[in-house]
Amino acid sequence: MKRLGAGVRRAAALVAAAALLGAGCDVPGGGDDASDDGNGPNAAHGAPVLAFVRPVAREIVLADAAGRTWRGAKLTAGADDVRWSPDGSALAWIDDENDSPDGRRLHRLDIASGRERTTPCACRGVGFLGDAAATVNTSGEALLLYTADGRVRRAQLSTPVSAYARVAAGGRDAVTIADLLPEEKAGRGQFQMLAVDRSGTVRPFRPAGTPTAFSEGVQSPDGRRIGWSSHDSGGACWNVGSVRVAAYGQKGREEPERPADVAMTRALLEDRLHVTGLAWAGEGLTATFGPMTGCQAVPPERFVSYYLRDGAWRYIGSGMLAVGYGAKGRAARLLAPERPRPENPDELYHPPLGDLEFTDGDGERRVIGTRVSSFVFTSAESAGAAVPKAAPQPARTGVARTTDRGEPVPAHLRALAQRIRDAAEDDDVAALRALCDHCDDETRAALRTAEGRRDLVRLLSSHPGLKEHSIVFPGLAAHRCVDHPGQDITCTAAQIHDIALLDIPEADQDTYEGTVYEADFEQRLHLRTGSGGKALWVGRWAP
Repeated sequence: MKRLGAGVRRAAALVAAAALLGAGCDVPGGGDDASDDGNGPNAAHGAPVLAFVRPVAREIVLADAAGRTWRGAKLTAGADDVRWSPDGSALAWIDDENDSPDGRRLHRLDIASGRERTTPCACRGVGFLGDAAATVNTSGEALLLYTADGRVRRAQLSTPVSAYARVAAGGRDAVTIADLLPEEKAGRGQFQMLAVDRSGTVRPFRPAGTPTAFSEGVQSPDGRRIGWSSHDSGGACWNVGSVRVAAYGQKGREEPERPADVAMTRALLEDRLHVTGLAWAGEGLTATFGPMTGCQAVPPERFVSYYLRDGAWRYIGSGMLAVGYGAKGRAARLLAPERPRPENPDELYHPPLGDLEFTDGDGERRVIGTRVSSFVFTSAESAGAAVPKAAPQPARTGVARTTDRGEPVPAHLRALAQRIRDAAEDDDVAALRALCDHCDDETRAALRTAEGRRDLVRLLSSHPGLKEHSIVFPGLAAHRCVDHPGQDITCTAAQIHDIALLDIPEADQDTYEGTVYEADFEQRLHLRTGSGGKALWVGRWAP
């Protein structure tokens, strides 16, 4: 499931001891259209290829290959681990334990009939094992298998697992369980990955006892492999996410280093990041890395998406919370909002929400859902996905037209900045000296060196700050920002870009929650308006 990030979950709460198996109850789950869809209650639609969750509207919505949508199920609690059966005939999910104070339930929706079976279940995680939805009970003693006819079979585990173990992903002949290791042996938040078959036989999925962080797992379309995201935690706001891939019955696994290209660098995610989207697409995985909501600034440009295959990353775009691909060119993109919804401390916590944009087989794009938290293609759709095209890396552009806070740059000052940058790129020292006639001696001396000219181009690739009758490059030399949401100086997308571009270090401060950045180095470029309205380069800016 393309869920938004392990790091947006609250810490797992203890599930009260409850009966593992209760009488199933039938709840109608289909027939109504999604609450914001314009197709009408009786609109015709084809077989679904996609499901997505709208937590505020409390519904799971289905979409066919043409992008027509209808409500699949109404939710009474947050939906966790939403999974398709291998043949696309059913959906299964489990209640979010932070949203089900009366006890969790496992749900199975039959797509053809719209019939939803709901069973009380003191359990964690769900994935399909063949056509049965599988979960593990909270005592760690048994695998529970829920079949299409509403029956539940209990398979005693040959080796019990911990009370915090959970089904990580399904498989063709086995499911993977993420089993929490004792903290005194493996460290904080470390799991071992185990494979469990229908008989309950437990085998190491990786070498026995090998620790790995775990947050979300996804099954490959052929049921032979899983991918999972991890987040090594150094505290609530200091998590570092990664992606892992492994195959059932094989020792080989992929543990690729995170991407280190221009897009990732500009997103400023080196020390803290989450995997906000993860899904199979053909023989590879799509993965999106982004900042931690609630802990960092979240402009759309900070979410970067890749395709991973055979240990190699391919950049496929920015500005998406998650991205997935289906057959015949179909695709889904969960778009990062320009202005995230403010958090309400009195409201049930939701993960980041965005508009879901669907691309059909003809290449037509349209938004098919709003305030969506996650989506998942059927196995058949994921299996038919082609390798996505690589997107061009973010390129260095001309002098910015807006400041680091979004104000327009005065045209005459921007024009001078562009002339300076052009001369520096052309190594035209004579032109630079003429433009720098009003500069200080140290600035003029720097222009005579190749390094000084390169630094000048970098500075003029940043966003200026607006002062009275003047501009300063970079803007963070004139003021600071904090990488934390909801502050009066929360970093903008432009400031995040400049911090990464110029490698601006953290500033010492004790005023703001979060990391503060303020340019504190000698090379600060200052342009001002002189007499008669002429734009002048006056060297370095001094506050």
